[in-house]
Amino acid sequence: MPNRMTTVPLPLTLHLAAYTVIGLFCGMAGTFNLLEFLTVTGLSWGYVFGIYMGRREVVGLGFALSAAYVGFGVWQLALHPPLGLLLLAIGVYGGGALFYYRGLILES
Repeated sequence: MPNRMTTVPLPLTLHLAAYTVIGLFCGMAGTFNLLEFLTVTGLSWGYVFGIYMGRREVVGLGFALSAAYVGFGVWQLALHPPLGLLLLAIGVYGGGALFYYRGLILES
């Protein structure tokens, strides 16, 4: 086990923190819409805790969430450029961080 990940690297931590903050924001905004609260908050927090627990399934979920953020970012780019760029950046950074650290996540 010399390659086991005992601490979370900073780029991966920033990626997970972004998803946690998105989950918190949707949790606060979701008080008006229960379905949004359960969907986005549950996916974001479940993904983050799954990475910390070293679950193999969440790597695929992370790539799917990153692709969804990229897709929604492209969609929102024409309507709300700052929001579209933010979502696009979160998705691209998340996909890149997962691609780079997937070996360490799967070894743990």
